[in-house]
Amino acid sequence: MQAINIQIPIELIEQGERAILEQVAMQLYENKIFTFSQARRLLNYSVWEFQKLLGENHIVRQYDQDDLAEDIEAVKSGLWDSENYL
Repeated sequence: MQAINIQIPIELIEQGERAILEQVAMQLYENKIFTFSQARRLLNYSVWEFQKLLGENHIVRQYDQDDLAEDIEAVKSGLWDSENYL
């Protein structure tokens, strides 16, 4: 079994569950363990909320051809305007 290490600064523990969960989601995303969608769903954030969180924490968005294809399909199917993306 493989293990992953996640670093949680002490000050986040004092800030509560939301801050800890954000840190976990960002680290899983940054280390390519979670996709963008998986990480934002863990937080129950919209695309834009998670984009903002990544930007505020200087985490580069990983975006490849698969992500583009997924976004194109979401737009075509009308999901882009649904709760999945807002």
